[in-house]
Amino acid sequence: MSDSVDPAVEAYFSGKPHSREIFAVLRELIASNGPVEVSVASQIVFAVARKFAWVWLYNVTGKNPEGTVQIMLALDREMAHAPVYRVTQVGRARWNHLVVVHSLDEAHDPRLAELIAAAYRFGAK
Repeated sequence: MSDSVDPAVEAYFSGKPHSREIFAVLRELIASNGPVEVSVASQIVFAVARKFAWVWLYNVTGKNPEGTVQIMLALDREMAHAPVYRVTQVGRARWNHLVVVHSLDEAHDPRLAELIAAAYRFGAK
């Protein structure tokens, strides 16, 4: 799954090469679990049978022109361990897990890959 030809993704990350690199790692981690639908608006949303991952740039300012990459992952259970920044229960069997990704090293964290795989399985139900 290559997003290098996706003009909406390219436009979303225009002028933000570091954030774009982090997103490419996240997208590859998601795609490694199976096929997904992707939509781009104010966030980049991933879905299988239902939406399970949302990526966006937080705090894009003159002092932080790249913004900070954040990914929200929906799971059917709480997995409140690093690298999770915050967990919010939003339903009887749904928890949203916010992960802030500052670097490529953080994007390659195997614990993040585990969270993404769990979210993908939740999205496929």
